[in-house]
Amino acid sequence: MQARLAGMPRRAAGRIEPHEWADGRTVTFRLKVRAHGQRYTITLGTNHAGWSMERAQVELEQIMGQIERGTWEPPKKRAAVANELDRDETVRVTAYRWWQQRKTELANNTQLDYTWRLDHAVRYLGSDTTAELDPRRVDDFRQQLVGLGLSPRSVNMVLDLLAQILDDAVGYGLLDANPARGRRRRMKVPKSSRSFLEPDMVIDVLDAAGAWERELPEHQRYGRRAFLATLCLSGPRISELIETPRGRLDLHSGQIVLGKKTEAGIDRTLELSAFLLDELRGHLAAVPARLRETHGSELPIYPTRTGGRLNPSNVRNRLLNGTPARGKRKPIKGVVQRVNDKRAAEGRMLLPARVTPHTLRRTFASLCFFAGRDLRWVMGQLGHEDPRMTLAVYAQCMKRSQIDEALVWQLMRFADETDARGHERSFGPTNDPTRSRRSRR
Repeated sequence: MQARLAGMPRRAAGRIEPHEWADGRTVTFRLKVRAHGQRYTITLGTNHAGWSMERAQVELEQIMGQIERGTWEPPKKRAAVANELDRDETVRVTAYRWWQQRKTELANNTQLDYTWRLDHAVRYLGSDTTAELDPRRVDDFRQQLVGLGLSPRSVNMVLDLLAQILDDAVGYGLLDANPARGRRRRMKVPKSSRSFLEPDMVIDVLDAAGAWERELPEHQRYGRRAFLATLCLSGPRISELIETPRGRLDLHSGQIVLGKKTEAGIDRTLELSAFLLDELRGHLAAVPARLRETHGSELPIYPTRTGGRLNPSNVRNRLLNGTPARGKRKPIKGVVQRVNDKRAAEGRMLLPARVTPHTLRRTFASLCFFAGRDLRWVMGQLGHEDPRMTLAVYAQCMKRSQIDEALVWQLMRFADETDARGHERSFGPTNDPTRSRRSRR
């Protein structure tokens, strides 16, 4: 009797084994099952596909029940059927399955960014069979993107998204390895100049925007100067500033509360300098009363003529860089050209070759350095958890031996700080006890 019991297979058992990926956000759930004297590994799926410990526990209990009733089929028998079904799955199906699982985790602006990348991937690879993708096909796709005129950075952004999609294909067993991963698949991106505006350039930009406003009809004389001042002197992203309503601006406390952009930027509070507060007061007084009465606190801080939100492309292309002549329409000089015309006539250095809203964010970081602001405070204002961008700007600023410190202080001084800044203070963060908490280490 003892010998017969010893020869019998061990009783069925099972457990859940979650596996965390290196990306820190993906978890694959597997079941380890022992039945009929053998051990089986059953891959259920990832958390992006809706799997969780609770759902895996339900699946495990169902399998254990089938084993006890003798109706369970080992995974090897089912794998052949599954592989037969997946063999012809196209990249379009794989991509849109990934997108449905992923998009709810993303902010609206990030969804828009991912959408154009996804469109390129599906347009040129959508009919390809996912299981047959290899590095050569990915390289051919990369050259197709180059042929469209996309920059190396944009090409790499599309390939990065494709790599995320194919990571799921690997997890589901459609691919043994991800052909879109690896540096050889990427293009070399020229190093950016990472420019920012000098303090006197900031004044010229604001003056040019103000002069432009005065040329317009009375109902359009608002927004341009104050909008650029906010980008230069408080560092929000252009999308954050456009979407922020009037109800999130408090002139008494000198703060703007921004909405969600990234995890580091959720409900971020910006502190506003005394100079910027003056600009905002003038701007709010110029906004037509009909818009304030109609929209109340939900009116954007910088509204359109109808009370809507500005278009980021219009800010980048029309406000900053102007528009070319079209048909009978005359070209419109943007702020950058207006400033360069003025500075060229005066024999002064022109603005950087390419001025974008991100240039103005970097300008804010540079002014913070010259004003002696603490690195951690600046990162909080910019909404960054990674200090590399802030440190890169600081490294550029450290090379400067001369700067108009009085002008910097005029732009960056907060209402609770003294009007005059001592000339003996050096640039960068200091331990001066007379300075506010923003400038202490």
